[in-house]
Amino acid sequence: MSHEKLSELCPVYALGALDGEELRELEAHLKARCPVCEQQIREFEALIATVPQALPGITPSADLRIRVMVRLGQAPQASEVVELRPPSLSLEKPKQAKSWIPWTCALAAGLALVVSIWNLSDLKRELSSQQGQLQRQSDQIQQLSDQLEKEKMITTFLSNPDVRVTMLAGTPKSPGSSGKMIWDPKEKRALFYAAHLPAAPSGKTYQLWIIAQNKPIDAGVFSVDQNGNGFLKIDLLSEADKAQKFAVTLEPAGGVPQPTGEMHLLGSL
Repeated sequence: MSHEKLSELCPVYALGALDGEELRELEAHLKARCPVCEQQIREFEALIATVPQALPGITPSADLRIRVMVRLGQAPQASEVVELRPPSLSLEKPKQAKSWIPWTCALAAGLALVVSIWNLSDLKRELSSQQGQLQRQSDQIQQLSDQLEKEKMITTFLSNPDVRVTMLAGTPKSPGSSGKMIWDPKEKRALFYAAHLPAAPSGKTYQLWIIAQNKPIDAGVFSVDQNGNGFLKIDLLSEADKAQKFAVTLEPAGGVPQPTGEMHLLGSL
């Protein structure tokens, strides 16, 4: 049984009205120390404990007390006078006949409170579900906003007539990978895209290099998503006006001053 279904049984369990297979499954679930269900049961038990205090007090009639004492084999106190009368032949119903009304009202009030507790549980679950959905929608909106901002930045960058594009091809280490370097040699700014790179092992990251005057210069590190795609924005591309090649290697996390790992991408001007 799913956690959601088990959570719906918590109010019934708190009332002591759960049995059969549902009771066994919920108790097994509680033995696994589910904090959510344990908290719900504690809340329901606390609310149910307030039911007796919420019900109106009812004082039994004197006749009822005498009848109870007689059944228990006790005699009334001396100060109490019991008047025995033959049954009335009047068609008018005795007042005691209406003594069940307060008890019925009290029971109805108690049941109404239990139903309210159950409805409150449903509302809490629905609210939690709606909050989760709202958070997911908020995350999607943020992702779209970030994507739009990135596209606007790229559009503005590409509108510069001095911008150049250099394609990087996969090496034998990553034959299916590719890259694109969009860079401005005058302003020394660049955007780099990678596609279909292998997932980086734990403790490793990809590092981009600009090779100028036959010397590799660090251009930044980047990660890739589940599809092997990566992106890097470079605000200062050192020696961009002297660039000869661009390369990508796999290095220790955080990057290194000089390349030490295997090369995955390489592109020449």
